[in-house]
Amino acid sequence: MREDAQWLIRMVENLLSVTRIDSRKVEVIKTPTVLEELIDTVMVRFQKMYPEQRVQVEIPEEFISIPMDPVLIEQVLINLLENAVIHSGSTEPVDLAIREEEELVVFSVRDHGKGIDSSALPHIFEGQQLSAETSDGHRGMGIGLSICRTIIQAHGGTIRAENREKGAEFIFTLPKEKEN
Repeated sequence: MREDAQWLIRMVENLLSVTRIDSRKVEVIKTPTVLEELIDTVMVRFQKMYPEQRVQVEIPEEFISIPMDPVLIEQVLINLLENAVIHSGSTEPVDLAIREEEELVVFSVRDHGKGIDSSALPHIFEGQQLSAETSDGHRGMGIGLSICRTIIQAHGGTIRAENREKGAEFIFTLPKEKEN
């Protein structure tokens, strides 16, 4: 019953996020957010949901502040980490890596599992799979990645998915604060 309640809460959070962003009346309110604090918050929430799952985190040592809605970006990271655990079929640690580029901060969530079906890869962010069960037997509405894309695009970033030699990798970017 607890698992069903948590699933329902995540679905409602996702639907509310999309509604909030898609509504022309409400814009994403970006505030300068310290990267290290964001990642700490994400990891605390994620470890509560998946206490047995190991995540290897790699973040730059220097102080980085990014303009964002931290609640929405937290949701994107939780969604991607959760997908890596649920759909990869692997018990290996998930990698969460962040690197800084000239005008962007690049986030990567990588699992070491079976990867994404090549026929699904081009459409993975479209949210059209509204079935009760995914191909690997896990329940889902198929909208989580669509919501991630909506949130990242509302922040002026990009998101993509790739298969690696072993596993899948989701990469998104967020623009850094413009210096005057």
